[in-house]
Amino acid sequence: MSEATTARALSVALATTLALQSVASMAMVAPSVLAPAVANELGVAPQRIGVFVSAAYLGAMISGLVCGGLIGRYGVLRVCMLSGFVCAAGLCVGASGLLGVILAAAFAIGFGYGLVNPVSSHILVRATPPRMMSFVFSLKQTGVPIGGAIAGALVPPLLIAAGWRVTIVVLAIGCALVSLVIGVAGRAGFAPATPESPPNTGTGAIDAPRLGGVLRRAFGGLGAPIRLIAARAELRELAAVSFIYATMQLALFTYLVSYLHLELGHSLVAAGLVFAAAQVAGIVGRIAWGWLADRGIPARAMLGFLGVTMAASGIAAAVAAREWSTLALTLTSVVFGASAVGWNGIYLAEVARRAPAGEVGQATGGTQFFTFLGALLGPPAFGLIVSATGRYAWGYAAFAVLPLVIGVWLLASRGSRK
Repeated sequence: MSEATTARALSVALATTLALQSVASMAMVAPSVLAPAVANELGVAPQRIGVFVSAAYLGAMISGLVCGGLIGRYGVLRVCMLSGFVCAAGLCVGASGLLGVILAAAFAIGFGYGLVNPVSSHILVRATPPRMMSFVFSLKQTGVPIGGAIAGALVPPLLIAAGWRVTIVVLAIGCALVSLVIGVAGRAGFAPATPESPPNTGTGAIDAPRLGGVLRRAFGGLGAPIRLIAARAELRELAAVSFIYATMQLALFTYLVSYLHLELGHSLVAAGLVFAAAQVAGIVGRIAWGWLADRGIPARAMLGFLGVTMAASGIAAAVAAREWSTLALTLTSVVFGASAVGWNGIYLAEVARRAPAGEVGQATGGTQFFTFLGALLGPPAFGLIVSATGRYAWGYAAFAVLPLVIGVWLLASRGSRK
């Protein structure tokens, strides 16, 4: 394959996965940004957003495990499209405002989100030169803070101008449009393809008998990714690290706006902009950490450094006071975002490196199960701390402990792993 062909394949693969990651992340983060304004209308406390986030990550855990089966039957492009459309459907259901279906909406959004990493790793590992693996995976993962930044910057003004239901529908349209663009690009030949993908024939419609067979095969293989992780020590370690770091990342994602607005007294728009700044820092951090990891800094050492940094940032957030200026809060949030949002690309690239040949999607789905388990358990645990103490600050202090422990352990044992 020529250098130009390789570069084109990588560019197309990265553009597709980055766009999908951005809109799926936007769908996941938007409810947390809306929570302070919408909770009273729905008759729930703002900290109960943790239950919504947990339902979303339950959906993501399940979809990550079945993604390998869906890719094997329908190919990466159709699974990419499915991800965006399911996120859009979940947002639309949530716009109803009916408490009885909001958890189902959260599960649907999470199910769409959980497909992104396995299908993206499946695409990128085949298009990326080994020397660029950490950088490319980190660049793709900037879609997470990009989605968060979009939500933080756009949701509050849209909320004020048009109300929360219209805001959610606008975000759903964005998710659906990205899926449509991926589909159109695929038909025109401007989309990633892999040897495992079946030919794109017909309309792509799925009839009921075929769907039933696919679901049986996909859900029947739920345990395969977990067994793969359990059999390999290096993958077990990565799964454990991702579990702990995800709890801190979700503490930042889920509660920062509420903390700044409700406890520290900043306006909702100002809190949203600080949140957006943290996500932008996550974008820069992911790119920088990935670039450094491809230039000689071992992934283990980098992950350890980021664990210690996110712990320090969580403690700084915990001691923040109403007297702190917006600049001081923004700087604290920027460091927090660069570390707590910046680790995923290095982790996913390392999973791809350590996975058996041909099983990158399965390995990603398996480790992601534990990542999202941390995301599922973290928000309600944080919410319980807030309810028990009456302070968001205590939640950030408590959640800093485990990243500090795992970060120090990774740094101290970095010589024991290649």
